[in-house]
Amino acid sequence: MNKKIDLIILFFYFIIGAAFCYIFKINAFGSILVFFGLPSLYLTIRNPKYIKKSIIFSFILGVPMIILIDYIAHLTGQWIIPHSILPYRLFTYVSVEVIFWAILNVYSVVIFYEYFLNHRSTDKVWLPHMKYLLSFVSFLFVLFLIFYYFLPNLLHIPYFYLMFGIFWIFIPLLIHFILHPNFLGRFLEVAAYFFYVTFLYEIVALKVGWWDFPGKQFVGWIHIFNVKFPIEELVFWLLLFAMIVLAIYEYFDDDEK
Repeated sequence: MNKKIDLIILFFYFIIGAAFCYIFKINAFGSILVFFGLPSLYLTIRNPKYIKKSIIFSFILGVPMIILIDYIAHLTGQWIIPHSILPYRLFTYVSVEVIFWAILNVYSVVIFYEYFLNHRSTDKVWLPHMKYLLSFVSFLFVLFLIFYYFLPNLLHIPYFYLMFGIFWIFIPLLIHFILHPNFLGRFLEVAAYFFYVTFLYEIVALKVGWWDFPGKQFVGWIHIFNVKFPIEELVFWLLLFAMIVLAIYEYFDDDEK
């Protein structure tokens, strides 16, 4: 099947999926399957060559990072997921939904990139640089545990979304494009696709109540379709998240070509 047909299928799928979730008030866990699970499965079937590599990368990057990020976000009121399918949460705040979201979101970015744009990718499941990524995220997670149990006040980070977005997304991306400007075009194509996906997801999520932004420490708000979300959400998730995932992926788990 022509890849243009695949893009057309995905384009209309997300419109139908968004309408389905909104009309039937699907819960947050179900929404993750609709917006990231099924499209990822479709692209995996179309491109099974990179499944192991993409899954390993998604777990290593997604799980420890989302636990510490989501905990601080809930703690500081940057965002919350009010309802979970399970009666308990990790570290008081971290729901099973957000963990599955992190894994499938990262995976969907990587598998989309591999299928449509990364024609010179290495198919090795594990590259030497991956041990550095594993070591780095493990160090951050251990640091989080130390703060959580012994220095919890240090996790109350003012304007956390803004600080995280600047130092962990914007600046690393800027450095990556300065050092590797040849990636900019490819990454922007992926970012455009995921802006479309996550914009639909954001609007439906806020209307149905999958998440919310109860805090006040934001630089401003976007008001659209009778919902509002922070400018940080627009910049760092809707626009830049897919690109930072790919920058990390290319450096640690691919050939940077």
